[in-house]
Formats: sequence, structure tokens, C-alpha cells
Amino acid sequence: MTTASLESKIRGCVLGAALGDALGGPFEFGPLERVPALTGGDWIDGLYPYERASGPHGVWGLPGGGLPPAGTATDDTRLNWLFLELANRLECMPSARDLATRYLEIYEQPDIVFPGHAAITWKQFEHWEGACRGYLGQTSELYPGLTPDVLLARSLGLNFPVLSGLIAFTWAGLLFPGQPEEAYEASFRADFYDIGYAREAVALLAAAISIAIAEEITPQALYERIVTCDPLHLGGEFSEPFVVGHLPQYYPLVADPQPDQATAWALSVAFRNYPAFDPFRTFAVALLAVLAAEGNPMRSILIAVNHVGINAHGKPVRYEDIDCYGCIAGALAGALSGVEAFPPALLAQVAESNRAVYGLDLEGTIARTIEVFHRGR
Repeated sequence: MTTASLESKIRGCVLGAALGDALGGPFEFGPLERVPALTGGDWIDGLYPYERASGPHGVWGLPGGGLPPAGTATDDTRLNWLFLELANRLECMPSARDLATRYLEIYEQPDIVFPGHAAITWKQFEHWEGACRGYLGQTSELYPGLTPDVLLARSLGLNFPVLSGLIAFTWAGLLFPGQPEEAYEASFRADFYDIGYAREAVALLAAAISIAIAEEITPQALYERIVTCDPLHLGGEFSEPFVVGHLPQYYPLVADPQPDQATAWALSVAFRNYPAFDPFRTFAVALLAVLAAEGNPMRSILIAVNHVGINAHGKPVRYEDIDCYGCIAGALAGALSGVEAFPPALLAQVAESNRAVYGLDLEGTIARTIEVFHRGR
């Protein structure tokens, strides 16, 4: 582990998450055969081009037409950027009401963000319209006849815990350096559209990043802090909180050193019965990848993005939601190690590609976050 400044760790967290997103993006839910066709092997090992723009919740094309360049991220980075920009504007952690209001603003005025992408922006935020209306006590034009309480209860229409909050609140812990319980509680409360243990996973990620940016701490010590983190007493008479209660049974997979390819396969086998969008799978794969890689950011991300889906016969059949797994792994590893631990050329490519496609100025957003939340520390 290297000694990194707070500013370096913030930059590492943000840019590492965007890099992990961009490394996994070209292959998420894709066939296994595409990787050897591009890399000559069976291991995703760098930034590769996209075959197509994949839709509102994936990567988008260039505003004037054309495929997104290698290094372009997906909805994970877009949502996280919106979150951090809102926090910068408010100069505090956005509340659930703040977020619901902002998402509806974008749904109703889709040309106010992401220049040149109004139609697909509207389609992306259509996904959140019902839950946002429900939280704000409104009815929905998309779901006529449903009362606000039902709109909120139906969440995003999936009816099982998913990773939506993990990829929209990835950077929430940056607002609470060295305050893991505050980060946990604020993120749990703000995540109005997730259900069940998804909110616990979101809160734990915020707590982990809060710790990582404020301390010189090893991945092992961070893991030990996280598996005892339950400030809202989510456990009860019959069980511990789901995420912290289940993490320890998977720890032996990374307790002893082994090649990264073997770790990626072991994690794929271990989590094969969880849905690809499952928040426990997403958080656990990312955290365990960081543990296995001893905090090395590139190794952490590559273990996470080489995660495959396995059928009932034990055969790998596709890549899973690996841009999301890579995003969380990159955020955690970057928060631990700082931006200097990444290959600078890859970070520069990610920054430029996301500026070209979405108009994002990631470094500018980071600078504003440091100015608003961290000056004087």
C-alpha cells in the first residue's frame, strides 16, 4: 500500500470507478468469444472498442453519430456524475427528495444534461419516473391509476433487490471522510428507490469509501471494519443484516494468494446462483476482488470485470454485469490507493472519451467536490 493524499484518493475513487465501468462496458452480458477475438486470450486486459451503442442504460454513441470510443463509460458513470454534481451544487449530501426532484427535472427536460442526447436521456430517466413521483407524493403519467404509495413500493418495477443504488451512489462516501456511520446512514436514507438488502449494500459501500479516503488502511483491515458495520441495526431476532451476515462465508475464496484468473473463476462459481443485477453479488465481488489483489487497482478491476455467468452444468455462458462490478471495484481500490496507482494513460483516455460522448468533465467535478467538501482538511 502506498501513502496517498486525500485529494489523490478522491481522484482515484472517481476516475477508478469510471475506468472500471469503461473496462467492463464493451463486454457486459456479451458472449465469451468476443474477448479472444479482441485480446488473443480469454482475459479482459484493457480498454477495447464497442461494437454498438447499447441503449439507454448502457453506453451511448457520439452526439453526432458514430460508435463511442474505447474508454467510454455507461450509465454507472453518468448517474454517479449527476449525483456528485448535485452534491456540489447543494454543498451537502443530497436527500431522497433532492434526488427524486432532480431525476424528474431531467426526465421532463432531458436536454439539460448530456448535450446531444436528449431522446435517450429521456428514455433512461423514464425508468425512474414512477418511483420518483411516488416518493414525492405524486401520480405518474406512465402508470395511471397507481397511487403514490404503490408507485414507491414497486420501486423500479423489478420487485427484487438490484444494484441501482450502488451505481448511482458509488461516490457518496467521498462526502464523509472518516465518518463511516454518517456516510452509511445518509446513503441508506437517500436511496429511496431500492428495496431490501440493496440499501444495506449502498450504505456499506459509502462507509467503506469514507474509511478508505481518510485512513491509510489495508484492504484486509477495511474488510474487517465493513463486516461489523451496522449502525442502523438492520439485523433482528432471526438473522444478521443480509450483506454483512453473508460476506464472511465467501472470504475463504480470497484468503490465500492465487492467480487473478483463478480468483475471477472462483468468484464466478461462488455467486452463480445470484442474479446478475443482485446488489450483494455486485458489492461482494468488487470487495473480494480488491482483497485478492491486495488493493492494486488494475488487478482489482480486472478480477471484477472477468466475472462470468455459469449455467447449471458448470459451463461459462456469458459475461455478467461486469461494468458495474468493475465500477465498484475501481472506486474501492482507488479510494484505498490513490490516483497514482493507476496507469495514467488509461485514466486520460477515460476522461477524454467521456467528455467526447457525454460532455462530462470528470476532473472539473472532482475539483469542485474537493473545494466544497474537503478544503482545509
